[in-house]
Amino acid sequence: MLKQRVITALVLLMVGVGFLFVLPSEWVDLLVVVVLALMAYEWAGLTGWMRSLERLLYAWLSVLLFGYSLVFLPELTQSLSWQIATISLTALSVAAVLRFAQNGVWSDGWQRWMRLFGLFWLVNFSLVFSAVFQALGVWWLLFALSLVWITDTGAYFSGRRFGKHKLAVKVSPGKTWEGVYGGVGLAVVFAAIVALNTGLSMIALVAIVAVVAFLSVFGDLFESALKRQMGVKDSSQMLPGHGGWLDRFDALLLALPLFWLLWQWVI
Repeated sequence: MLKQRVITALVLLMVGVGFLFVLPSEWVDLLVVVVLALMAYEWAGLTGWMRSLERLLYAWLSVLLFGYSLVFLPELTQSLSWQIATISLTALSVAAVLRFAQNGVWSDGWQRWMRLFGLFWLVNFSLVFSAVFQALGVWWLLFALSLVWITDTGAYFSGRRFGKHKLAVKVSPGKTWEGVYGGVGLAVVFAAIVALNTGLSMIALVAIVAVVAFLSVFGDLFESALKRQMGVKDSSQMLPGHGGWLDRFDALLLALPLFWLLWQWVI
């Protein structure tokens, strides 16, 4: 399993480096389209659509909506309507997690709402990925993405060492509040170091990172609740040793749009 995880991670890293640093910038949108389609295909399966045709049509609709919206970048993701939509999507995802954490299940009819929600959830992430790349460049994009990875790392070690108080047992039994604090703390330290080396306001950058790191946990929990509702361990087996694409991007689906929103407000 570990060997598979390492090999898969190295392949994904090489592909990402190739698209972000080697190929012309226009190719980044192609990468986003492919990942969006794969995530949408998995999302359709997690909402009860098992037939390949249904899942392919859902993926196609997601890509179509992304392609249409892409024409209006970067203005679209800097508009008031986009900001309201992003806040609403974030609030709904947090509310869904809290609901599941309380009851251990969502009410009947949840599939229809999740299919609609997923369409905007996945497309919004994809649009922001392209928008941040265009507006801020590859290094700030990588900074935003790394916040989730750093938070996960800090949460893992802090949770193992100090974890006592469970975060959401019915959603993810292994997560603890101590892990959350450790993950957010490590991300804040990282933000302070970056601020010192870029000349940005440390208070502003740390404030953004603290909020993004904390709420990114709900992105992870949201997908975990979705998988528990369906009774599956992974979103798919497309990535050997890692599960599916949603398993790799779950926290980022919330974190990256929130980062871009707060960057516009604060920075």
